[in-house]
Amino acid sequence: MVDFERLRKQRSLAKPIDPIELFRRLPRASEINDLWNSQAEALKEWSKRRDEKDLVIKLNTGGGKTLVGLLIAQSIINEKHGSVLYLSPNNQIVDQIISKAKEYGIPAVKFSSGQDLDEKFLSGQAVLISTYAALFNGMSRFGVAGGSRDIIKLDGIILDDAHTAFSEIRDRFTVSVENLGETKDLYSELTQTFRGDFADIGRQGTFDDIVADRDKGVLEVPYWSWLLKFQEIRRILSEIAPKNFPFVWPLVRDSFNISHSLISSNSFSITPLLPMIDMFPTFADCPRRIYMSATVADDSSIIRTFGASLESVSKPIAPSSLAGVGERMILAPALMQIPKKDLETICKTLAKSISKEFGVVVLTPSKISAEKWNDSAQISVGDEVSNSVAALVKRKNNGPFVFPNRYDGIDLVGDSCRLLIIDGLPTGSNLYDIYRATVFEGSAAINATFAQRVEQGMGRGTRGAGDHCIVLLMGKNLISWISLSSNLKLMTSSTRSQLELGINISHDIGNEKELKDTIAKCLYRDTSWVTYHAEVVADSAISIEPQLMNLKSAEIERHFFKLTKDGHYDKAIDMVEKFISDNPGLESRVKGWLLQLAARIAFLWGNVPKSETLQQQAFSFNSALLRPKTAPPYVRLFSPSKQSQNIINMLETYELKKGYPAHFEEVVDLLVPESTSNQFEESINSLGLILGFSSQRPDHLFGKGPDVLWITNEKIAFIIEIKSRKKSTNPLTKAEHGQLLESFVWFQKEYPEYKGYKIIIHPNVVTSDSVTAADTYALTINQLNYLIMNMRKLVADLSATSLPKATLVEKCEKLLEELHLTPELIITKYLSIFKAEK
Repeated sequence: MVDFERLRKQRSLAKPIDPIELFRRLPRASEINDLWNSQAEALKEWSKRRDEKDLVIKLNTGGGKTLVGLLIAQSIINEKHGSVLYLSPNNQIVDQIISKAKEYGIPAVKFSSGQDLDEKFLSGQAVLISTYAALFNGMSRFGVAGGSRDIIKLDGIILDDAHTAFSEIRDRFTVSVENLGETKDLYSELTQTFRGDFADIGRQGTFDDIVADRDKGVLEVPYWSWLLKFQEIRRILSEIAPKNFPFVWPLVRDSFNISHSLISSNSFSITPLLPMIDMFPTFADCPRRIYMSATVADDSSIIRTFGASLESVSKPIAPSSLAGVGERMILAPALMQIPKKDLETICKTLAKSISKEFGVVVLTPSKISAEKWNDSAQISVGDEVSNSVAALVKRKNNGPFVFPNRYDGIDLVGDSCRLLIIDGLPTGSNLYDIYRATVFEGSAAINATFAQRVEQGMGRGTRGAGDHCIVLLMGKNLISWISLSSNLKLMTSSTRSQLELGINISHDIGNEKELKDTIAKCLYRDTSWVTYHAEVVADSAISIEPQLMNLKSAEIERHFFKLTKDGHYDKAIDMVEKFISDNPGLESRVKGWLLQLAARIAFLWGNVPKSETLQQQAFSFNSALLRPKTAPPYVRLFSPSKQSQNIINMLETYELKKGYPAHFEEVVDLLVPESTSNQFEESINSLGLILGFSSQRPDHLFGKGPDVLWITNEKIAFIIEIKSRKKSTNPLTKAEHGQLLESFVWFQKEYPEYKGYKIIIHPNVVTSDSVTAADTYALTINQLNYLIMNMRKLVADLSATSLPKATLVEKCEKLLEELHLTPELIITKYLSIFKAEK
């Protein structure tokens, strides 16, 4: 009798290395049918470039990247007869990959916490599937440089969803003292240590609001204060480290001098400038590192986080087909003709209604933002997410489920998710992400990250070309962001086509019934919709050009960090200055960021004058950074062009003009007495820009002058002090009025050619007996609301038309007159003279 098992073993001695040939020999290949073109292209290209240390492979969401990653892993094992590690973001995805490997017939084993590494993995008989956290932690079983464990050597590492790993890796290197439980008192002690330092740079009010949980922002401790005090803080933390952060402490205890210290209402966190990835020789020395990434992802973070080479990352392997692109009806309720006050209720009712038959999921940026769904959906966090996803997939529960900050790693096929709601712009998952989003606000450096998160989020409900889903985009900041032309260009062209298609549909929806009827066309496979969608998407290309300047900036950050760690402070500083000099087109916010890094290291080096000079330069490029200890010289505002022209210029930055009202509402939402001083001032500053003026916060930026200054084309200026948080019956005091008078004297010196109007935003028009304010104007909250109401009409009318620019400017001029929004009419219609109390 023929021994087929013996013949098979003899044949297997020559195992295939080519990943496509390997696929053909899989025992389950016939059941998988065949590789998609995008998968085959990626595997062919990887095989040609397999000896490169770092390679990025981009595949569409739902484009079958798990199979590609597993085939590459098996190919390396067959070639090298060694060990390959497959990393993924969380245990839920680990289980999915293990299941897929079994389905494909590829040998794979799961990493087990607390147990020795599997012998099949160590002997090259199976790929090991684990989370990023399993490798990157201070007690890693793969070994840590300088630790007691042997270093595990690998022949290859597959990094699945590499674009999601940056926050995960950052968390592995971050010590956080939480403002709760047994560390609450320590949080208070650590934050109060720096209260005076924030007073020195004019941020004490913001600091107080944050630690009192009135403001959800993030502040960085000034590095000059941190570098003088970090040793004592390290001593204090070392006492609780074994209990509170055993897996992090070994990685960061020697790097406090090259770390950020960040404060939020929830925690006091310490995190290095960049993750010290070389502490893990298993990763650093691995000859083949394959980053499986989303099509849209900004790969600069692969360089910044993992130290990958610019040359390799700038040449990703990307698909040229639409394989895996699902059908999505993307709608924006805020752009419909439905009354804004009814939108949230309608969307919640819709979610409940659809969940009677299909799976419904809501994605929000944070747990806090998820709370508004408490009355209509189940919020799932942590380990609960896996159970909720399983319930959706097995069709045991349709939700609605809310998943805070889970834009990746959730596969909801078919009916498990037919309605996906993305509520709010995903700004980040940890303190560093939120801090960086603030520092880089509006720049391509951060918008590319937002684009990736939004696109990945939209992909949770369509897991392949045969899948379909309705996506509702909610939240003023998301609608405003996605409407900007510069941000739409960051999305893949297929998503862009779906967005433009959906936006056009949204404009035509006039009420709740029409919204339900439109959604039903996708849910119940209306032929006209399916055909129309297919034609629109078929006409779109798929490729996205790498953002080379972002990649170069990331490379400079990584090289700068290495030089700093090695003690070459002078070379690190020189490198940054040369890079900025050689790249005049570099975004201002990025220039500022790099210069502040250089200023920090100059201070660490002991060259304080150099540090102060660099920090002055950094702040001049990016005012979201640390204000120097010595207030920088004042920079005058440029006189604006014609008011109507400025307004239309701003409007035209929006590809989807109806997204501009969302931006307006995002600004005015904070113009209420309950907002913090910082929030209110920033919103008044933005209001001036929307009015077509030049606007600035002199006291915040330069430590002198008014809270807000508006400069107009008519040589009129508004010098504005803000007292929005006073009780409604309290009069204007002598000290408050004196503050405005000082600001006015400053203004007259800086802008002698302008006519200035002294204005205080105040709850009433009453002064105390000791105040003489005959030429001082009050803008009361009621009057401010009247101004906002008329501005809302202006923004809505201009956003609702597609007139040529010249005609639109003329229309704007007429509206400014009709709505009393010219400088002269603002003075006469919205401002009142203060009166002494009786």
